[in-house]
Amino acid sequence: MLGESIDEAPAREAGKGYANLPPEPDPAPSPSPGVPRHTPDSPRARATPVTVAVLAALVVAIGALESMPLPALPLIQRELGLTPAQAALLATTLLLTGSVTMPTIAKLADARGGQRTLLALAWCIVAGGTCSAFAGSLPAMLFGQFMQGLGAAIVPATFVVLRESFPERMPVAVGVITGCFTIGGGVGVLASGPLADALSRRWMFLLPTLIVAALAVVAHRALPRRTVHKGRSARLDWPGGALLAATLVTVILNLTWLPQNGWSSFTTLALLVLTIVFGAAWVWVERRAADPMVDLRMLGRRGVWSSSVVAGMLGAGYTVPYFLFPQLLAMPPAVAGFGFGASSSAVSLYLFPGIAVAIVVGPLTGLLVRRVGSRAVVAGGLVLTASGALIATLWHSAPWHVLLSLLLTTGLGMGTASTALYTGIIDSVEQADTGVATALSGISRGIGASLGVQIAAVIISAGTSPVTHLPTEQGFQAGFLLSAALVLLPLAIVRFVPGSTRAVR
Repeated sequence: MLGESIDEAPAREAGKGYANLPPEPDPAPSPSPGVPRHTPDSPRARATPVTVAVLAALVVAIGALESMPLPALPLIQRELGLTPAQAALLATTLLLTGSVTMPTIAKLADARGGQRTLLALAWCIVAGGTCSAFAGSLPAMLFGQFMQGLGAAIVPATFVVLRESFPERMPVAVGVITGCFTIGGGVGVLASGPLADALSRRWMFLLPTLIVAALAVVAHRALPRRTVHKGRSARLDWPGGALLAATLVTVILNLTWLPQNGWSSFTTLALLVLTIVFGAAWVWVERRAADPMVDLRMLGRRGVWSSSVVAGMLGAGYTVPYFLFPQLLAMPPAVAGFGFGASSSAVSLYLFPGIAVAIVVGPLTGLLVRRVGSRAVVAGGLVLTASGALIATLWHSAPWHVLLSLLLTTGLGMGTASTALYTGIIDSVEQADTGVATALSGISRGIGASLGVQIAAVIISAGTSPVTHLPTEQGFQAGFLLSAALVLLPLAIVRFVPGSTRAVR
């Protein structure tokens, strides 16, 4: 799923780290008799099964809302009169927001309390879903997707709530929550098309948004609160976050306008210069920050830099077909000469099997890594992803062609490669560095996915037919071929990925 920047392997490790933390000290006495004192044993602070149930339901609902736009992207594109490159900005905004803001929000949750942060996130997501539902223009829809993109941090915020409530059960609770987010993404993909067709695009966003709002009200009463100690504050790298966002925004805008502006236009060159300036400034700030958003020193480690590069290329490679297939399926064959003329409901049904396979493959990959080593599994996942993209390049005229390609790219290939990458990087660093190392890999994959979506949109926009004003079949083939190349290139550095290449007996 595009909106999912959370993987089960790093999430599980994060849970292990939380479980090993010492329990929170008792809060200080109330400053006045009228202020209640919530101790860990008080009813307001004590965790119950209701806590987990409310958190699980909230995570499922948010996961569903995050993944809903993609199957209906051709419908949104038609209703708002967008080009493929402009429509891709919706998915890109969602992904980039999650990648850039997740580390900062996670730190806020640690410092300010999980319940407060989680509720603030939930209401931001409600605002974003409402804006997306009633948006009648591209800027309004982009703002809605930006607010929804904050939902990527719901899982780390939920982990903080669980750690505060019952650290002794963290491993089980983490598995439940990460599974719920993944399941929510699958539910969103499966339900978005039918909702858009049966009701409308507005209700596709509004229905899950209302569910999130209702659960946020329940969570306010059901979740335990933690007393925040005076003097405890988050050291946030605001300059680093702003510069990284500026760097990525200039890259995305340049890609979006490239088909109209060309390579030699003033706008293209100016944005390129701005990208270089912002990027260099970001590196300078991060290397000198006391508590950087991205610890670039960690990239100096052999296993971390290689895993981050592979994750970024994998993210770009698998999102290209994931964006192109809904466009291809929706193409009217009578006009374009290819495509299926599929409705949003049909697009959802095509996409869902690959996601279902990824849900199952993730846990099984861990067992495979133990037998053959993470490097071999990463290489195999890359080859499977490339195979699916090559199949789509050569054959895309029958439903089984599409299903097979999606199963190989978004299901087997991406599922095995990403899980093995995280497993290898976790095994290669000290426990204290697990969060930083996996965050680097996760951010790399999120940025790669954002760029992959926009590059795919630029390719098919540049190849628009002057007669039909629709993308050509050759444009789709070029996109699928690029996807295969992007995931095959990292094979050259797989030997640097951490993890034994020998089977574990």
